[in-house]
Amino acid sequence: MIRLTSRDAPKIHGVKRIYDEVHGYIELSGVELKIVDSAVFQRLRFVRQLAAAWYVYPGATHTRFSHSLGVMHIMGLVTSRLIDLGYIYSIDDVQLLRLAALLHDIGHTPFSHAIEPFYKYKLNIGHEDLSKIVILENSDIREILSSYGYDPKTIVALLEGRYKEPLYNQLLSSDVDVDRMDYLIRDALHTGVAYGSIDLQRIIATLVVDGEGNLAILDKGIDALENFYLARMHMYKTVYYHKTLVGYEMMLRRIYEYMNEYTEDPLFPKSRDDIIRIARSGDIALWHDDWFLGMMIDMYRRGRCRELKELIEAFFLRRGYKVVVDRSRFDMNPIDIDGDRDVVMLKEIVNGVKSRVEAHQIALFVDDIKILDEDPYIAPRIIVDGRASIPITDVENSVVRVIPRRYHIKRLYAIGSKWQDVREYLTAKGFIDA
Repeated sequence: MIRLTSRDAPKIHGVKRIYDEVHGYIELSGVELKIVDSAVFQRLRFVRQLAAAWYVYPGATHTRFSHSLGVMHIMGLVTSRLIDLGYIYSIDDVQLLRLAALLHDIGHTPFSHAIEPFYKYKLNIGHEDLSKIVILENSDIREILSSYGYDPKTIVALLEGRYKEPLYNQLLSSDVDVDRMDYLIRDALHTGVAYGSIDLQRIIATLVVDGEGNLAILDKGIDALENFYLARMHMYKTVYYHKTLVGYEMMLRRIYEYMNEYTEDPLFPKSRDDIIRIARSGDIALWHDDWFLGMMIDMYRRGRCRELKELIEAFFLRRGYKVVVDRSRFDMNPIDIDGDRDVVMLKEIVNGVKSRVEAHQIALFVDDIKILDEDPYIAPRIIVDGRASIPITDVENSVVRVIPRRYHIKRLYAIGSKWQDVREYLTAKGFIDA
């Protein structure tokens, strides 16, 4: 087995360079370039990273394509650090980890998190499952990996966190993994939200492995790690779950639900077998945001469904769901959906306004977002004064001990044309102030 130092790392790169707006030049190896050039990966150029966030932040038009390259690049930086520390010894391991990082988002649906809850609810398939299907079933991806000596099943094992080397799993799936490192920086840049920035170089420079084989941070890097969590908390509130952004994501989901019912187009898969079928045929390369927007225009012009036409028109004219009631807040504990007074109240309101609005004109959004995972096997560990590592939540002088663990989102939305009517009704009933 070849013993590496970080000076050796360039030996697995150098076939092609791509300039990235976040990281500068990103170098691709031969197998990476083959993957990037495949039709199913090029599809990610047409899947926006933040769904319809450009309705709130006009610059947020970046894609899953650039994000995937960025995650792979950061994985290269992290593995170089681990090579110097003596925890990675094989060039093949470095390449394997970079490939897993490159392919981690290969299965995202059109408009990503806007549409994916539809398949999670209907088929119990999340975007991780979709990525697994693409890697294992698409002949281009499978054959490229195999021709370079990499087993697609091993890539999937890494993405699912069940690879034989636990340290490698943590690089791709933990509270501070390479995915989060890239999207926080990239999303902050494109939305212009300054407090989403993190000190990536400092985090990587202080990465170590503790005595139990877990990723850890030296205590001199704790400030950068604290900023990572604060940035994440602010980004959840101001970007990822911005009230207007969520409204348009829910509208896209409703539109997709209607269109899935009214069309037999194979790119509206209705079962797991349908998804496998389009992955195998290669048709999945066309399953992206621009295809869906085109289908929306076509369906609108046909006018087959009045409710669908109203939703599509509201989306394109930016007259979508607007918040009527918002009871969102940060909290230290998980939300009790059945016992939460705000949720109970919002459900009562939904029942009360049914006589004034149609089902497609109102939407309830409730979610419990985890900001920090206190599981000692997921939360990052800190090595204090050179001793054994402890979870960052146990570091006495760390601000992470006191930041909220959850973001409870509890909102009622109404379509723009009905927003004033709903608001007047709720004011008259005393649910909200005038």
